[in-house]
Amino acid sequence: MPIRNQIAAIVQQLHPGPNFLYGDQGELNTLADDAGFPCVFMYPLQNIGINTSVNGSVDNNFTIYLEFLYRTDFGQYTADNETYVAQALQLANQFLVKAGTYRDSQGRYFRVKPGEKAKCLPVYNKYDVNSTGVGLTVTLAAMYSPAV
Repeated sequence: MPIRNQIAAIVQQLHPGPNFLYGDQGELNTLADDAGFPCVFMYPLQNIGINTSVNGSVDNNFTIYLEFLYRTDFGQYTADNETYVAQALQLANQFLVKAGTYRDSQGRYFRVKPGEKAKCLPVYNKYDVNSTGVGLTVTLAAMYSPAV
């Protein structure tokens, strides 16, 4: 199953229930025209690291970039959009907590390492529909053990 499906499942657990879109910059700009907001935008994977362990298990480390966005009005000043940035930051925080506890049919899917730093930056006036929020870059370790 593609990693984006796991991310979409986590996003569905967030409150207030943002929509989820996946694609590159151009695709997301087009999809945003018809999207409901708040919305989480996922870009294609940036890096995939593979780490092996002595016990035969493998960790796949996925670096993902997500934007947690609210629709805003054209002509608003940056200061007027700070409320949306704060709300989007809350969604990003929820996402990180839920990612660490997310389970699929085979058990816990991601391991979020304590002390692992994620980068979160404000995003203003993004896309043609004009949206504001935060961009989150985080590395998630997906656990895999071979079937015995």
